[in-house]
Amino acid sequence: MYKVGIVLFDDFTDVDFFLMYDLLGRTTDSWDVKILGTKAEHNSQLGLSVKTDGHISEVKEQDVVLITSGYRGIPAALKDESFMSALQLNPKEQLIGSICAGSFVLHELGLLKGKKLTTNPHAKATLEGMGGDVQDLPLVIEGNIATAGGCLSIMYLVGWVAERLFDSNRRKKIQDQLIPAGQFDLFENLISTTIQSAQSGSTSK
Repeated sequence: MYKVGIVLFDDFTDVDFFLMYDLLGRTTDSWDVKILGTKAEHNSQLGLSVKTDGHISEVKEQDVVLITSGYRGIPAALKDESFMSALQLNPKEQLIGSICAGSFVLHELGLLKGKKLTTNPHAKATLEGMGGDVQDLPLVIEGNIATAGGCLSIMYLVGWVAERLFDSNRRKKIQDQLIPAGQFDLFENLISTTIQSAQSGSTSK
């Protein structure tokens, strides 16, 4: 059983967290998912409270670490020394991913120095100003690190995790109920080709 940690903070983007958590929660025999933060609970951008399962320092014990997003929450998190210093991540031993502005955290930790990444399209200029090599792509993979840009690209990020840990069949099982009726082939082709393209474009294989 793999350990998956979702990193949360105040003013996180609701859809980014809840869709990620929902997709990961669709299977209980693949991984154990823990919500990690600096407090007992964190409030979303829309005011919803989510209880955490452990402190953010537990990221070092996870097989997979996923960073959520938030256009207000991320700037504050980057300035929080206790938050950033607790993120002891090891891309040689862990799968690490982010959705939208979560890539700012990975960039500032130095995990993507000299490497490509993606983020929410509206945050591209800001991240480029910080030195990030931002691509106009929904998913960018650099070895064991994947960044996804745009809220709905969570399906690519979680799909990447499922395929890395298991296979495409496990991914399909997880995402099956997410796909609109009558469009399975359309979405399956989109998801599979996006992940394959990102993997083939990786410069850190």
